[in-house]
Amino acid sequence: MTWTSAFAPATIANVGPGFDVLGFALDPAMGLGDTCDVRLVSGHGMHLTIDGDGGRLPTDPALNVATVAASRVLQLAGVETGLELRLHKGLPLGSGLGSSAASAASAASAVNAALGNPLTRAQLFDPGRAGEKAAAGFAHPDNVVPALVGGFLLMVERDDDELQVVPLPVPDQLAVALVIPDLEVRTELARKAIPAEIPVADAVSNAAHIALLVSALYDSDLDRLGYAIHDRLHQPYRTPLVPGFGDARERALAAGALGVGLSGSGPAMFAFARGLDSARACGEALAAGFIDRGTAARWVAGSVAAPFE
Repeated sequence: MTWTSAFAPATIANVGPGFDVLGFALDPAMGLGDTCDVRLVSGHGMHLTIDGDGGRLPTDPALNVATVAASRVLQLAGVETGLELRLHKGLPLGSGLGSSAASAASAASAVNAALGNPLTRAQLFDPGRAGEKAAAGFAHPDNVVPALVGGFLLMVERDDDELQVVPLPVPDQLAVALVIPDLEVRTELARKAIPAEIPVADAVSNAAHIALLVSALYDSDLDRLGYAIHDRLHQPYRTPLVPGFGDARERALAAGALGVGLSGSGPAMFAFARGLDSARACGEALAAGFIDRGTAARWVAGSVAAPFE
């Protein structure tokens, strides 16, 4: 059998006040993401090889996000077959760019395509989240769902355990700068940094800013969007894990950024900008905030991914 490949882009989760409920995919043209190649083989087992991870990720099919997602696709499709998978890691681990989500999404998409696409993209949410849970012990949707369908999304887990996914409009002039400092933040440590209880005033502030952010997208109001990035739920507790965050943020704002925040749990940071030229200036400023303190960093600029067909 021939190999079938799928790419899943980097994603930015939380998006300011939208802890665990807002996320968007970066345009694949920015070159950030994972690729998975799969091939159907006789038998019922799986064999996984990985490159780009420095040998850090497990290749045991029961433990790797890609193979767990692949197994779930086979189960939902009602197909029994063996699989060979080659996972090409294009995202650094612990970067805040949805590395495990990209692995799960690319594997689920590749297996589904190899089978002739019996599942819809929405039906791949479950396999993708199963892979995420294998990696982190929880399956919040704000990375893996955008990695599967693209776009800017609001994701709500309803009381009946159904996941409601709402695509949000993206203003034409909205551009994104991203900096990836040479640091690593472990997701489990970042989640532990957030207290179990927060002041009511902080909860009210975040709810208001989520509403403000969604309204800004619908109204194409970039100034309002920048202000809406303000967060009091997770960033105040996580930014100490990213030395240089404050300086990078101030430099990006001085360079014209509309708003700046952590990407996921960090250390990557994003900035919203008005147009690509402004985003490039913001990217340089973000990187300088780390480089000038002795931390290597690289930046990219681009746009929110369009919804995938």
